[in-house]
Amino acid sequence: MMKYLYLLIGLMFLSGLQAVAQDRKVRSFDRSGNSQYEGQHYQEAEMDYRRALNINPKDSVARFNLATALIRQQDQAKLAEADSLLTGLIMEAEQTGNRQLSARSLYQKGEIGMMAQQFDQAANFFKESLKRNPTDHDARFNYLLAKKLLKQQEQQQQDQNKDQDKDQKQDQKQEQQKQEQQQQEQQQNQNQDQKQDQQQEQQQQEQQQQMSEDQRQAILEQNEREERETQAKVMRRQQEKDDEKKREMEIKRMNGTLKDW
Repeated sequence: MMKYLYLLIGLMFLSGLQAVAQDRKVRSFDRSGNSQYEGQHYQEAEMDYRRALNINPKDSVARFNLATALIRQQDQAKLAEADSLLTGLIMEAEQTGNRQLSARSLYQKGEIGMMAQQFDQAANFFKESLKRNPTDHDARFNYLLAKKLLKQQEQQQQDQNKDQDKDQKQDQKQEQQKQEQQQQEQQQNQNQDQKQDQQQEQQQQEQQQQMSEDQRQAILEQNEREERETQAKVMRRQQEKDDEKKREMEIKRMNGTLKDW
């Protein structure tokens, strides 16, 4: 019985030694990553933190440090990974009552919000961080900064909306003026067409009247010509009768049938 007890104690001791050795390796990679981080070599720091997590995936310090290194690289995919890591850390910290880890993770979430210009979310994260660590001056400063930037963003959005409304109204006004101008041009064209039609109709009437007048004049002239011709014919016939009568009298006189008076 004592033999098994000694064996169990030995296994526990070896397991403890292995855990200590793993923890030392994790801390070693953490320290190397921190050194790279301070030198602003964020990709190298990321690699060291990932090495630490390969040894112990649950290590909260390495996970937090990896998230901060990912944030500093300002890559969309890495920011998304950092956000996921921090969300997990906040949930665990809230469950275990680790207010310091929760406050720091919320602070980093606020940093992500600031980079994305989501100032309303950033302000909320900094506010929650301050609730867990009221002495964090950086969180307080960033909270006030996020509120200020949010107000500026809202004002810019309002100004932009006003400009859009103004442009829209201007476009509507121009469109209305264009339509009115088109209507005026159409009305002018219609009036012009009507005027031309009236002028053509008037010209036709005048032409018809002129033709009627010309026809009447032509008829009168024709009648006058015919009357003159008729009178001329009558006069010629009368002259012919007179001439004929004179010839007959001359013949009778010459034949002695007429007496001299």
